Amino acid sequence: MQNNPSQRALDDVIVTAGSTYLDIDAYACMVAMRQLLELLGRRAVACSAAACNYSICDYLRTEGECLTSLPDDFDADSAQYIIVDVSSPEYIRDCVPLERVIAVYDHHTGYEAYWQSRIGQNAQIEFIGAAATLIVREWQKAGLFDRMPRSTALLLIAAILDNTLNLTSAIVTDADREAFAALCQKEHIGDEWCAAYFSAVQDNVEADLRNALFHDVKRLPDHPVLPPRFAQLCVWDAQRSLRRLDEIRDWFGEQEDSWIMNIIDIKRRCSYFVCDDVSLQQVFAALFDVRFDRGVAKAPKSYLRKEIIKAIQQYRLS
Repeated sequence: MQNNPSQRALDDVIVTAGSTYLDIDAYACMVAMRQLLELLGRRAVACSAAACNYSICDYLRTEGECLTSLPDDFDADSAQYIIVDVSSPEYIRDCVPLERVIAVYDHHTGYEAYWQSRIGQNAQIEFIGAAATLIVREWQKAGLFDRMPRSTALLLIAAILDNTLNLTSAIVTDADREAFAALCQKEHIGDEWCAAYFSAVQDNVEADLRNALFHDVKRLPDHPVLPPRFAQLCVWDAQRSLRRLDEIRDWFGEQEDSWIMNIIDIKRRCSYFVCDDVSLQQVFAALFDVRFDRGVAKAPKSYLRKEIIKAIQQYRLS
């Protein structure tokens, strides 16, 4: 490491997700990338002021592994940045100097050309289930996978589980499965651990269900078919959440905007659609082969919200 403070700052790396909230994928990627950089001889810090959402269970976190503010000896204006789990320049430009970004790891496509023109092959943006899969690949490429701490491996396992709905989502890829299998083999993780993780996430959700719901509402103010608010919950056992449907309806009813909700049931590998609009129920019935009973329909498989929105878009164009 250089002794000159100004030169040292150029070697410093800030790993961040640049988001308004952190889910387990972003959190795991930040921690794992920071540790990898340090093993490679770079001084790095994982830092985000964003709040952690319910997918980040307390027992998976270690104090100090992800900071909410930079240490005094890190200069945000001169350090370099690595961005994980996001790549939209508009989304991150307010908290990250784009000209100092040296790498991007994201599974949300759309900005590949922008980043490749700026940082070339360091733009790792792919349509896969979890950004964590990309970070696992970096550990393997560096030949350091066996030196990954168990706590970090568990974070990455949880991230892949959460983002791929226990490897059942339509967006899961062979790369996700291979990364997951390598992590589980390394740490001797089986189905019981995975079920326990999802159950713990649900406990987090139900401890503050209202906030969990309203922190994951996608706004669709001008959508021609879907209502302005589209909520989503991903839980181990949706029946537990559905028993509180009267409360949920009351909460959403406090605002005039209409809404719809997708509850993903990991245990049963299905989705429950909650919708009280009869005309929209008919659209969902035609698209997803479901039947509504008192505003609730059980789908034959799990759907992510983005899959539903895409299916609705294709329905409109057909």
